[in-house]
Amino acid sequence: MIIGLHLHPEYKTLCAVLQKIVEFLISKNQHVIMPESTNGYSGKFSKSIEFLPSEEIPEKIDAMFSIGGDGTFLGASRLMAETGKPVLGIHLGGLGFLADVSMENYRERLAAFLEGDYSIEKRSVLSAVITYPDHAETYFAFNDFVIDKGLVLTMIKIRTYVDDDYLNTYRSDGLIVSTPTGSTAYSLSAGGPIISPHLKVIVIAPICPHSLSARPVVIADDQTVRIDCTEYKRDESMMADGQKRILLKDAEKVEIHKADFMLRIIRFKGDSFFHTLRTKMNWGLDARGN
Repeated sequence: MIIGLHLHPEYKTLCAVLQKIVEFLISKNQHVIMPESTNGYSGKFSKSIEFLPSEEIPEKIDAMFSIGGDGTFLGASRLMAETGKPVLGIHLGGLGFLADVSMENYRERLAAFLEGDYSIEKRSVLSAVITYPDHAETYFAFNDFVIDKGLVLTMIKIRTYVDDDYLNTYRSDGLIVSTPTGSTAYSLSAGGPIISPHLKVIVIAPICPHSLSARPVVIADDQTVRIDCTEYKRDESMMADGQKRILLKDAEKVEIHKADFMLRIIRFKGDSFFHTLRTKMNWGLDARGN
């Protein structure tokens, strides 16, 4: 099997962890491919690893292993989503909702994967089309797209439609359009609901709206969220998964809908969305200590 490794941007601090994982994979006779930018940081195993430009890796591999936190996993997800190949997350970050493998259980979990003892969970992906006067650009997000005021000091107006129906003009710091997976990310911090990843919905959640009646809205995932950008002339922007920022000052509109492909995540026995919620959010624990 050919395994690709997608690393946290500060991969130079992960040398010890990286060597353990690479050593394990090579001991199992796996072919490992890493981004060419990491050449020289894989220690004594570098001669057993193939290095390629990041954009060439997805087509060469059977599965991608993300090593880092949820942000690293999101980067790997966008690389892999259109290929139909699975992603496995090895979590080294803080809260971490997306990766089920840790450095405490990585040998057991990776061995199970190589033996075929795993399942594939499909998660929805969002597509955003930004229309300009002379062209259009498409972006993908696994968690969310965020219309953001950037460096603008005042609130911005976000005129929002669902399909062809006018929804609201949010006067706020921004607007989050989220997948069910992203409901436990920025949307949760903005007061949005926690959505089971198996539901076919999209969440619209305003950020700090200047109205007590402005509340998150849940729509079907076969609908389209359209945002009018014609009044954006300053630093208003769209963020994809909190990692890619696109200025909207020359745009006419943004249309966000479910992509026509899904991300495939590797899961293991005993993993579940609700177990992750309880564990990560400390549900069921008595914080009073009695």
